[in-house]
Amino acid sequence: MAETLRIGVAVKHGVDVTLTRADRATGRVDLAGAPRKTSDFDKNAVEEAVRLREKHGGTVTAITVGGPAAREALREALAIGADEAVLVTAESWSTWDTRAVARLLAGAYRTLGGFDLFLVGEGSTDHFGGLVGPRMAGELGIAEVASVRKVTIEGRAVLAEKDLEKEVEVVRAKFPVVLTVGQEINTPRLPTFMANLKASKKEAKVLAPPDVGLAPDSLAPVVVVEKVAVPEIPRKQVALAGASAEEIAKGLREALRAEGLVP
Repeated sequence: MAETLRIGVAVKHGVDVTLTRADRATGRVDLAGAPRKTSDFDKNAVEEAVRLREKHGGTVTAITVGGPAAREALREALAIGADEAVLVTAESWSTWDTRAVARLLAGAYRTLGGFDLFLVGEGSTDHFGGLVGPRMAGELGIAEVASVRKVTIEGRAVLAEKDLEKEVEVVRAKFPVVLTVGQEINTPRLPTFMANLKASKKEAKVLAPPDVGLAPDSLAPVVVVEKVAVPEIPRKQVALAGASAEEIAKGLREALRAEGLVP
């Protein structure tokens, strides 16, 4: 390409929902003590960014918004193949909602000089709100294409394919553009030992909200999570009896039919 391709990619160090624990007495889910990991969809975004860099040249910058531990997500992005990493953080990071995260990513985007292409996972593994990519594009006033399954670069534009179940929609967007991608787009590579070792030696650039042009009061949450709880699902506790397996099966069928679950 005539110009060096600049690709940005957002990564989130989110809650590992597969390892969360619930208090059966209260129904509350303990998120504070849950382990964290890089959001699965963001790994796909990083992989796609690296593949595009490998094919077209340029650089890949991974950006995360969060606490100090979010460096682990950046380390993984570097191990996959990102060239540099940026952490946007502050003491109030745990209160930031999707609006604040989108504003901080947009601020980092501007502070770092802008990107031709910016990739975001279409949703995070823990919350899956699907709002950060579109909100970031809105903050920047640039194009955004959601739920992308294939990316092709043509000159200073992208052809983005979207799977609409019964048909495929192809959208052409000029740079700069934000794309949100899902897991169908690729299979992220498993970094080698040497790649992980090199990534561990790279330092992430650390930025605070004022560094990206944002005052703390502009990041006040508009959405507050009051609690996370396991939904109560009352059970019918229907007892089935019969002298034979056939009689028990018949009783089960009648019980299911009464609930409208079988014809």
